[in-house]
Amino acid sequence: MAHLVISAASPSQFPETDHQEVVFVGKSNVGKSTLINGLNNRKNLAYVGKTPGKTRLVNFYEINDQLMMVDVPGYGYAKRSTKEQTMYATLMEHYFSKRDNLKGMILIMDSRREISDDDWMMLELAKEKKLATAIALSKSKKLSYSQLKQAQMNVQNKAKVPVYTFDSDSFESFEEIQKQIQLWINPAE
Repeated sequence: MAHLVISAASPSQFPETDHQEVVFVGKSNVGKSTLINGLNNRKNLAYVGKTPGKTRLVNFYEINDQLMMVDVPGYGYAKRSTKEQTMYATLMEHYFSKRDNLKGMILIMDSRREISDDDWMMLELAKEKKLATAIALSKSKKLSYSQLKQAQMNVQNKAKVPVYTFDSDSFESFEEIQKQIQLWINPAE
């Protein structure tokens, strides 16, 4: 059972919960919502926009009364005003400094792109916060099998974290990411 708890516009709206959390980060329009939908075998749990920059709030999804999946606004969207960029930075700073049950971060990247400066910044933040981290390469069907495996290996060699691939058309591609999240929230199993 998965449902949206709140779309928070400010840190004061972040829900108080004892559920463990996994945060989904990445550039605007990279596939964060698609991944959340796929992991929950739902098409419309998280809103999937056609244009970048649609997620401007921190969305908290409760999963099976035990986990909170958190979808944060995408970074790197140039059409945001300075005020919006400042608000985004404040939201992110509060989120990462105040969430005691945050167990892991999934960084979503386009499988056809290199690790950006913003991606590296998120990886460094995860390291600083001692967060378990994995990368999920989206839009995997846009590459041939060998190109995808090469991209996956390149990112893994550079980032030194587990790297998975997924595409919105293939729900089977979400199983490995689900297993990784389960290891983070239930390490004894």
